[in-house]
Amino acid sequence: MTRRSLWRRVARPARWILHRGANLIDPLVHPDPAGLLPPAHLRIYYYGSWAPELVARAGENARIELTSRGLRPEHRVLDIGSGIGNLALALKDHFIGGYDGLEIHPEAVAWCQRTITPRYPSFRFHRANVASSAYNPDGGEPASVYRFPFPDRTFDFILLASVFTHMLPDEVVQYVREISRVLKPAGTCVCSFFLLNDQTRKSVEEGRSFMRFDDVDPSGVYRLHDASVPAAAVAYEESFVERIHRESHLQIREIRRGQWWSGAAHDQDVLTTGLEVPR
Repeated sequence: MTRRSLWRRVARPARWILHRGANLIDPLVHPDPAGLLPPAHLRIYYYGSWAPELVARAGENARIELTSRGLRPEHRVLDIGSGIGNLALALKDHFIGGYDGLEIHPEAVAWCQRTITPRYPSFRFHRANVASSAYNPDGGEPASVYRFPFPDRTFDFILLASVFTHMLPDEVVQYVREISRVLKPAGTCVCSFFLLNDQTRKSVEEGRSFMRFDDVDPSGVYRLHDASVPAAAVAYEESFVERIHRESHLQIREIRRGQWWSGAAHDQDVLTTGLEVPR
């Protein structure tokens, strides 16, 4: 057993105890009269801190990403990687079109179903029990064959915030295909990547990115942060991302470049895509 794997084995139960202890004192430290604050241990799991403002900030940032691209109250939204409902909580009082969250973490889904949906019935949450080396190693189905549980052409907007950064190529390909299937003809998808091109690749190789990507796949398509847990963080060649979108009949309308590769910030590259317009 490696030192890293031994540390993980020891650290896991210690984290569990600490996180559950945080739940006990959380109501005293962070009163929640509305009853819509996710449990402390889930906030720590997703954000590394139990600070309530992190949930609100993440939700507001996601809401702005969509509204700046034309989201209207009557639109239908699919939030892939919906976590503890940060986007749903940001939209709940201003949105009538319908929201569906798709998430791998069973506790997060259960909390959202139990707490948000009864008050806001048009906000629904679904468990995606797909396998992930980092987040769901005992998952029931490979993400590479997973089909979103929604009919064709259902959604006006789809969001994947820091989802593709934790998936391997065959999984990303399948999700891009599914996005193409469930997106409406005039719909918009917003998703994030760590994109490798001549500039960012050089910076990564010089060790200047905020996270190291030292493990280069033989295919040359992607790099891993930690080969022992492939889904921990994945960076992709930009040419690969462009190709799989093109093959799924999705146009990349815009790329907002993040600074993750420079060490200046942790932000990712954000793509805005939509279905190709027939000529």
